Amino acid sequence: MLNPKTSGNLAVFVGTLLLAIFPMKVYAGDLVSARYITSEGQKIVMELEIQSPAPNTVIVIQHLPKGTDIKQSHPPFDKYNPKHGEAKWLLKKVKPGTLRISMEIAGSVRSGEVKGEIRYKNPSTGTMSRIYVSP
Repeated sequence: MLNPKTSGNLAVFVGTLLLAIFPMKVYAGDLVSARYITSEGQKIVMELEIQSPAPNTVIVIQHLPKGTDIKQSHPPFDKYNPKHGEAKWLLKKVKPGTLRISMEIAGSVRSGEVKGEIRYKNPSTGTMSRIYVSP
């Protein structure tokens, strides 16, 4: 039987040894993460963190209150349907690192009135992933 004081150290040693022998793989959920920097007022900013291997293409969908007018966005959105309050970006040739999507809207939104969605295909497995982003 193992001594309780040494069994914790043994577990850490075995875990470290296993990681050295079998390096961890990045799974689909780990390749892209996102959060809002600002989600109320006239300026909405979402920050994406892209891991390696980066997906070739990332689709960002920004859900706004219906009828919201977008004055400008960076990068420019690819499609916007004000009736549904849905703006879409198709980001191609994405590289690992941090990417910000910002937009300035006419009028103002309150916290909780915006939400986002990120879609991408994992280049290693070919599986599609969908992430929901809330303030």
